[in-house]
Amino acid sequence: MRIGIDARTLSGRFTGDRTYWRGLIGGLSAIDSSNEYVLYTRLPVDGDPPLTGPNFSWKVLPSPSNDALWMMTAFPQALKRDRIDIGHTQYNIPLLGAPCPIVTTIGDISFNLFPDLFLPKDRAILNRCIPISFKRAAHIIAVSESTRRDILRQYKKIVPSEKVTATLLAVSDDFRPPADGQESARKRANTLLKLDDQPYILAVGVLQPRKNLTSLLDAFALMKLGTKATGHKLMIVGKRGWNNQALDDKWNSLPEAVRKEIVFAGYVSDKDLPTLYGGADVFCYPSLYEGFGLPVLEAMACGCPVISARTSSLPEVVGDAGVLLAPTDSEAWARALEKILASPQVQERWRERGLAQAEEFSWKKTAQQTLAVYQNIIAENDTCP
Repeated sequence: MRIGIDARTLSGRFTGDRTYWRGLIGGLSAIDSSNEYVLYTRLPVDGDPPLTGPNFSWKVLPSPSNDALWMMTAFPQALKRDRIDIGHTQYNIPLLGAPCPIVTTIGDISFNLFPDLFLPKDRAILNRCIPISFKRAAHIIAVSESTRRDILRQYKKIVPSEKVTATLLAVSDDFRPPADGQESARKRANTLLKLDDQPYILAVGVLQPRKNLTSLLDAFALMKLGTKATGHKLMIVGKRGWNNQALDDKWNSLPEAVRKEIVFAGYVSDKDLPTLYGGADVFCYPSLYEGFGLPVLEAMACGCPVISARTSSLPEVVGDAGVLLAPTDSEAWARALEKILASPQVQERWRERGLAQAEEFSWKKTAQQTLAVYQNIIAENDTCP
């Protein structure tokens, strides 16, 4: 079997999408030495590519330079030229006649569930293209059971239940507790970002309305101004997305004493994230909706206590290994922060639970489930008259 993978997102800062392909390709390489894989990109891979075996090859298809045109022309042409048996892409499948069955992975359908959280042009493109991809795909992979349920509920007229499989994500081995201890990791994190050494609360994610950081700022302010105030700062890591006006307004409305304890650190590379997680006293993730929520799993794998929103896929990832709260209940978040930060024993208990939960996820398991999807498609095609 020859599998062709659209690996474009391995170039550039594509956060969760890039993490998915790096993890899946590495997992497939670890479990499968018999099938042949061709990994297609439009640009050379940024940094070190995933480690792969001799049955994996890379092909750069630089033209066209536009991603949409590349998907419509260069990718399906390469699949035909290289006699690929199954193609695998993310979200959109080739729109101009793919020569083989296509598997598409869907991270989430938040554009459908929360349309106001997307730019009109992006929402229009997704609402136009995703249903077409669903219809034409040989199979759909969802990154969580929550996303699978959302797809089947919102697109029940065009997507039968047997066409969607959930394959949960994982994190790389780089995400693990700091070998030199939390205090050393905290000092390294502060040095990395050129900050004074100080304990911190961590949040990670693109700055956009769906991440609900305004509620976290409210909770942090309540804690800092309350009777159980601590010496912690709030470190928010992530590139600026779109529509940050509400977040900026919220920050400007806070008292100066609170604002000076909030750090917007911007984008941080993958290699530095484990240090930030490992040095934090608690990780907060108040997102309104997530297809999976990789930062929560990354934090637990690094031994960082987690407070997460009780929404969408996040309870599926966190289980009973973290504190789950309504995303907009800032008073509850403030109380949870106070309780965790006030007790090293409480922090240690959540660390242990988080580490045990994180061990339940692995890219090998994701790869095994994905390979089973490929094999089933081939078997079905072989039995067709």
